[in-house]
Amino acid sequence: MAGSATRAVLALLLAFVLLATGCAAIPTSGPVGVISAADGDAEAVEPVFDPQGPAPGASPERILLDFITAGTGAGEGYSVARQFLTTSLQDTWQPEERIVLFRSDPRVEKREAEGVYQIQLETTGTIDARGVRSNTTVPSTETLGVRMVQVDGEWRIDEIPDGIMIAQSSARDLLISHSLYFYSSNYRYWVPDARWFVRRTGVTARIVAAMLGGPVTYLQGSVTSAFPEGVKLARDSVPITSGKASVDLTAEVLDNATDLALQQMNQQLSANLVGLNDVTSVEMTSGQPIQLGDTAPDLVVPELTPDVGGEQVAISGNQLVRVRNGSVIEIEGLPSVSSFDPREPATSVSGSAYSFLDEDRTKLFVTAPGSEVREIADGESLTQPSFDPDNWVWTSRRVDGTTEVLAIPPGGSEDNAVVLAAGWLGDRRVKDLRVSRDGSRALIVTDRGETGELLLTGITRSAQGAPQTLTTPLSLPVAVAVDTAKWAGQSTIVASPVSADAEVEPTVLQLSGEQETMAPLVGVLGISAGSDAEDTFYVQTAETLFSRLGTSWVDEDLDVLDPAFPG
Repeated sequence: MAGSATRAVLALLLAFVLLATGCAAIPTSGPVGVISAADGDAEAVEPVFDPQGPAPGASPERILLDFITAGTGAGEGYSVARQFLTTSLQDTWQPEERIVLFRSDPRVEKREAEGVYQIQLETTGTIDARGVRSNTTVPSTETLGVRMVQVDGEWRIDEIPDGIMIAQSSARDLLISHSLYFYSSNYRYWVPDARWFVRRTGVTARIVAAMLGGPVTYLQGSVTSAFPEGVKLARDSVPITSGKASVDLTAEVLDNATDLALQQMNQQLSANLVGLNDVTSVEMTSGQPIQLGDTAPDLVVPELTPDVGGEQVAISGNQLVRVRNGSVIEIEGLPSVSSFDPREPATSVSGSAYSFLDEDRTKLFVTAPGSEVREIADGESLTQPSFDPDNWVWTSRRVDGTTEVLAIPPGGSEDNAVVLAAGWLGDRRVKDLRVSRDGSRALIVTDRGETGELLLTGITRSAQGAPQTLTTPLSLPVAVAVDTAKWAGQSTIVASPVSADAEVEPTVLQLSGEQETMAPLVGVLGISAGSDAEDTFYVQTAETLFSRLGTSWVDEDLDVLDPAFPG
């Protein structure tokens, strides 16, 4: 009876923990934090952590604190940490099922029931079994329920949630970030999927396994893997010999596989592994080397970092202009737009099409050199247009108190626009919407009450490339209020508050987990970014345009409004 009572108390405690740590906002949190680790060094020598096993006669509190420390020792399948567990739990405990990142010293408290304890942590984030990291912008707390028993007179852990706990101060040494790559739906671009892994022997195999497991939730349906569902590693290792990584796969890899499919698989493996631990080439095997055949005529080599160039479109003298190398340049052949009071311009990557809003943000126009200005949509609270790689023009608007996202095809109007399903937007007001340079993702800033929220969603498309839906988004916590955000390459985002007279600190976010606060400026009205190079970050104030130089800002002495890089 006592054992049943103890288990009942523990069950109630664990249920309380789940409720206390639950989330009531958009379902998924994003991998934005402060741990830095360079891609490509995953198989570097493991950091030396030499935790000790349980001390004879140690109290339950001491056992639990030492168990947390023992989680830093990943060698031999976390053999030291398993010494703190009962024999039955040693066989079932999954150390990398969930990683809790914490700051400050953990606190252990005994509960009323015999052998029941709590581990209380001030957390900064978690990493799940797939390597997906979720962080908070400010520390929060998490409580783990534990049951202890005595084995031969020594206290051991008999029940505890799967996973390990890592101090923020040790995380830089213990964890590495690595972007998995999947194809865009049209196979023209690589789309990054940021993951985190424990730095230990065999991490290359875990990276391949994570890739074979498919993309993170928000990318499902918007990106493609060349590997058929069900394909796995045939063994838990990826040998590397003279720079060649040999990836042995289960037999499903050959089911109905054409030369094109096999070449796309090999290409995807190369994108994920070349440069990691000195890998220079990849060989696929399934018991024996897989023959790829002659290069298929339909094989496309995807772009890793689509280039948008160094030129921006902006407003000057009530006209659309180009900004390049510190100069304002007229756009040859473009009709006058002054009668429309243009604001918030955008241009396609090719520079063959332009779009803008009127001053009231209620009408959306397109034009091109040698063409007339054409109104293509109207509505309340239109957002700055954004061109995707196929020249669809994207915006959002308010309709009867709700928000809808429009994608307008080249040459079209709202009459043949796609209204994308995004029920999760609800009554949120969209402040900014930017399509990524690969066309597979959208960056959205919403106004949720008095707080700006930064969201990353996937874009699903038809077989013909027409946008269809926006996936359930990833929420990217930011330490500052956010009114606007722009892509700066494939994995970098620049976000900022907007204020006509207050001091503002724009923030650079890496999807791999870093945040950097830029130097403050007074009166920031907008931001723009070309790539992740710092010299392509710009801030607009009422008086001038600033470009970033190191940790400072340089006055470009240009009187332009709303500059924007292509896209």
